[in-house]
Amino acid sequence: MKNKIYLLYWLLAFLSVGCYDDKGNNDYRFVNTIEVEPFGQDSYPWAALGDTVRYKPVLHFASGNGDELDLAYEWTFAGKTIGDELNLEWIVDTVATGQVILRVTDRANGLVYSNQKSLRIDSPYKSKGWMILSEKNGQSSLGFVREMITAYEMDDLGIYCVFDNQTFPDVYEETNGEVLGSGPVRITEHFSRTAPGSLLILQQGAPGCIDIDGNTLLRDIYLSETFMDGVFPEQFEPVNATWMHWLDVIENKDGRLYTRLKYSDALFNSGYFITEPVLVGEEEVRGHLLDCDWQAVGYTVVHDRGTAANPRNRLAAVFDFRDFWGVNYAGYAAVFPEADKGWPDGFVPLNDLGDHELIYFRGWGDWSGGYYYMILKTPGGKYLQQTFTLKRSTAELYYEEGSLAVQELPSGFVYEDCLPYVLSTDKYLLLMKGNDMYYYNYASPGDGVSFYWHFDAPVKHMTASVQGQPQLGCALANGQFVILNVKLMKNRPEEKRLYWQTPAEVDLGNPVSLIYKTSVSYSPDLHKTVHRCPGICEPSVYRLGRLIKGGNGVVLCKSDIKSEYVENTMMQELPEFFQRTVFQNFHRILGDG
Repeated sequence: MKNKIYLLYWLLAFLSVGCYDDKGNNDYRFVNTIEVEPFGQDSYPWAALGDTVRYKPVLHFASGNGDELDLAYEWTFAGKTIGDELNLEWIVDTVATGQVILRVTDRANGLVYSNQKSLRIDSPYKSKGWMILSEKNGQSSLGFVREMITAYEMDDLGIYCVFDNQTFPDVYEETNGEVLGSGPVRITEHFSRTAPGSLLILQQGAPGCIDIDGNTLLRDIYLSETFMDGVFPEQFEPVNATWMHWLDVIENKDGRLYTRLKYSDALFNSGYFITEPVLVGEEEVRGHLLDCDWQAVGYTVVHDRGTAANPRNRLAAVFDFRDFWGVNYAGYAAVFPEADKGWPDGFVPLNDLGDHELIYFRGWGDWSGGYYYMILKTPGGKYLQQTFTLKRSTAELYYEEGSLAVQELPSGFVYEDCLPYVLSTDKYLLLMKGNDMYYYNYASPGDGVSFYWHFDAPVKHMTASVQGQPQLGCALANGQFVILNVKLMKNRPEEKRLYWQTPAEVDLGNPVSLIYKTSVSYSPDLHKTVHRCPGICEPSVYRLGRLIKGGNGVVLCKSDIKSEYVENTMMQELPEFFQRTVFQNFHRILGDG
């Protein structure tokens, strides 16, 4: 039996060999497989309508060469085809969040190879930039200059930005399909705890004041809808507003202040304004809201002028906070305090400015206190500069010891109708005379006054970026908009002073108000910026972090970035290579939280 089995085995083996037809190696043809390398690693996965998204993927072939292959390419995003070549160059026309997918098909065998990258497409207005409220052809006009930083250059003075900004004239009419109104007065940005900022537009003509969405620039609500039963106070003509954390304040033309206590700080318009004005003690405040960084210090500053029957000339604070025990101080107002150790020689008391005229005031700070700069005109026609730091303990205000300082400004530098602006990053006072800008380093008065820039027309409004970038936006009377680099002004060569300006054919109208739109949600650290750091860390350890540029130009990092360069538990100076890599790879800086 065993022998029969062996015989059968050998017979089958012989038959199989005998039937085999050697066809060479054709049935075992080598397949040149493809690996699609991850693409777009050096670009931030965010874009806006109208942007151009460019990816140049790298293909790796098993044989090392794919010249003999017949390949087809397909790029898709959000269910639609956006390209059919290896390199993608797509003008964004879709608002969505999804995956950009590249499929590479070998037509000879039908094999498909792919890779993908996350991408978020937003409205082009959901960006940092400059909002210019103007009057054009008898109507209110809203223009937007979208900030687009394409590169960072390093020079002897530190980092220099290269801009390719986009300009959107008459953006409200374009987005809403209706005219904005007439009689433009002011624009201000306000925030909620959970969403990017919204924009309040104050205007005198119909349809009145409007609040618009900061992302889409679509109309959200009329100011009339924010008062109880839609009823305004008598003789209501709003000229300024400060939307704070818990309290919103509107300044009327007659100096009265009207407030709204919010039900929730997570909403833009919660609660209603009341028609009773703010009081200091038993007296109505009659004054002006001053330019201050309320987000940090927990109050806003008011110049209280009183009435003809009861004139006053003093500074006061309107508070905006709740203490640890839930006691609400929002809406409480108090006059600035006396100096504990008396006012320094020559310093004009802040709780009684007397016969001095307040020419200019600006403040900024953080939770530790507010730093303030002011210019006063004396009865004798001289101009004084006063600086001080004001701290808060609950609802009690006090001056930081040694912070009260006064000095006379150079003769002829400041004048009655001048346009001053003080920088918070450097101790420079800027001032316009005609079409020329001058600067004065008040920390080094011996340097005197120096010329900085000549414009094609008078500057009507100017303001600096709040993000720590050395940018000064200037809105000109001829409808032009100019951005200057004002970092280290004394040492900056002329060819490095101009950052960007609108093209000659763009007319933004006669400007009446200017702001830098941050497009971030409310935060105690609003004066800082949270950035993503693309192209630095491996994708698997890509995290949110904070980059902070110190006064000496050194970049510091306190972050959750995990790489061989950065520890996630400490504040440290980044190595020179890492600093260089950061600013070479930033295509866009976004504070999206």
